[in-house]
Amino acid sequence: MASPAPEKKYTMAVKAYKNPDFLNSGHARFIRVMCEYEETMYRLKAYGVKSTILFFGSARAKSREQYDHRMGELVEALAGAVTEQEQKDAEAAIATLRKTEWLTEYFDKVTELSKRLTDWSLQSEHKLAQARTYTGVTRYHLKTRGPVPHQSYSIIDEDVKEHPEQSIYITTGGGPGFMEAANKGASEVPGALTIGMGITLPFEDGLNPYVSEELAFEFHYFFTRKFWMVYHCQALVVAPGGMGTLDELFEVLTLKQTGKVQPDMPVVLFGKEFWKSIINWDALADYGVISQKDVSGLFFADTVDEAFDYLLSRLTKAPLNDIFKEFDGDKQPMDNTESVVA
Repeated sequence: MASPAPEKKYTMAVKAYKNPDFLNSGHARFIRVMCEYEETMYRLKAYGVKSTILFFGSARAKSREQYDHRMGELVEALAGAVTEQEQKDAEAAIATLRKTEWLTEYFDKVTELSKRLTDWSLQSEHKLAQARTYTGVTRYHLKTRGPVPHQSYSIIDEDVKEHPEQSIYITTGGGPGFMEAANKGASEVPGALTIGMGITLPFEDGLNPYVSEELAFEFHYFFTRKFWMVYHCQALVVAPGGMGTLDELFEVLTLKQTGKVQPDMPVVLFGKEFWKSIINWDALADYGVISQKDVSGLFFADTVDEAFDYLLSRLTKAPLNDIFKEFDGDKQPMDNTESVVA
């Protein structure tokens, strides 16, 4: 007896790389990791990004305008509170917000510093010292700076070829607060791009509005995000912040200490009183768990001029002549005798 003819002409199948169930499974985790690595590199190369200045800082910081607006909302909520719990919640929110009012001053300073650094990076007569292209773990050379041929990156918009030469890009974690302040400052410079490397979080819906769409990234994995934030980093600016800021700061300091990035990468801690009160840097050296050289490699600043002048003096000067010196047949880190403590 003959088999009945099938009702369908073909059995449709889904390609593996179009199968969302597989791509979001544990089996495909390494593919997702590689996507975050490769796609980021793809876009950064397409836009000629080889040198960045990385800004860290609290996501809770607000501009004066944002602070006053939020305070007005909370005061209004308190006035309209009906239940005792609503009143307590509004009072607690107001008290929490008041603790951060001092950050408004630094919000404006971070914005101005980022703007000045970006403006400097677009002026053709200003160049990084040649050896500075090897700061961090980057292996690009400055003489190749500029967008690569458009034909190699077919999904990149045509106007990338028209983009002016930008030697340094301001990079942040893409969030609110001081990250928004840094991206805002860079965005105020005509023709400049600024990078945001965000992370998917339940309490953030996207990157701040000042990140350039061409260089807006959102990561799922913290380690791929951290890798790309540091990969092209020529200098680090850290505004006051909490757990996330401290995590990112000490990770970079560890990379410096271990030689995974250039040992004399400039690090600016913005807000002298804050950074010298929350961490006893000298005590760490006195107890022998870090060297005094590690402390001397930090620059504490309160003003935009201090931070800007220091960064330019370091970025336009070649780093240590030799990062390593030969000692008994082994490579040993060379002492940094230059003190940069403010």
